[in-house]
Amino acid sequence: MQDSRINYVVVGAFVTAMIVALIVVISILAGSSGASDKYFTVYGNVSGVKFGTQVFYEGYQIGQVEKIEPIDRGDNQLQFRVEFDVQEGWKIPEDSVARAQVSGLLSGVAIDIRAGKSTTLLKPGSQIRGLEPTNMFAALQDISSQFGDLSANSIKPLLNNLNKYVTVLGDSTVDHLPKAMADLEKIAASVQRTVGLIENAVLKPQNREHLDSIIANFDTTAANLAQVTGGLDETRKVLNESIVKVNGVIDANAGNVNEAARDLRYTLDTIARYVDDISHNTDATARNMAEFSRAIRENPGLLLGGSPQKDQAKGKEGSK
Repeated sequence: MQDSRINYVVVGAFVTAMIVALIVVISILAGSSGASDKYFTVYGNVSGVKFGTQVFYEGYQIGQVEKIEPIDRGDNQLQFRVEFDVQEGWKIPEDSVARAQVSGLLSGVAIDIRAGKSTTLLKPGSQIRGLEPTNMFAALQDISSQFGDLSANSIKPLLNNLNKYVTVLGDSTVDHLPKAMADLEKIAASVQRTVGLIENAVLKPQNREHLDSIIANFDTTAANLAQVTGGLDETRKVLNESIVKVNGVIDANAGNVNEAARDLRYTLDTIARYVDDISHNTDATARNMAEFSRAIRENPGLLLGGSPQKDQAKGKEGSK
């Protein structure tokens, strides 16, 4: 009897220890063990987010979602406040972003906090700016529905119209094909006749001789142009040599040219200084020449050294 009681006590203690260990393990896996700080974010869509959703910080698990409650913003705009616990004392910059995302194709939704660059840290209980989750399957469903609408409303009518056009074109081709073939035969016959006329009128033996002469003249002209081009090259070389020689002469006589330019400048400066005197003397000389010319006209004998003639008019006035 005593042995059975001991067995019962051992079994009960073992079961109790296993239950405590299970509770501890569940708490650790849930991420709710130990002290924590509360934060929250706001989403317009919480698809896949629920109680117990894991919260990561740059991929490292730091907590879980504890509560989700709707918020009425007015104007039929309903948003959701998502509260979550993180490890106590965890440093989160104020410009961090809480993004709800799916890490894999078959994985559940998790909240991943992307750290910001601000040096100011958020206080516990503050809001973290949130980015709504993206439901890949919903997006694929929307795309597939759009393809369905496109197929029903656009592609099928387009194919029906193309079928009608092809049918009409086929019928028209069947009706007009014999006529088109007849026209093609006429066109081919006309082209053949035209070719025959060209051969008979243009490609006569004498015309062929003329064509040969023209081609020979072209060859001669090309040869002459080649010779002229060679002569131009020689002329260019001679001109280049002449220019080089002229440059050499200029360089060799640069001193003499500069000296002549200085002498010319000195002469021009001298003339400029005495130009007023020269002009005055020239004016006086012109007046003297005019006086001399007048005296010669009145008494040409002055040139032979004679005395001036008496003024007859003055003598008559004295006798009166």
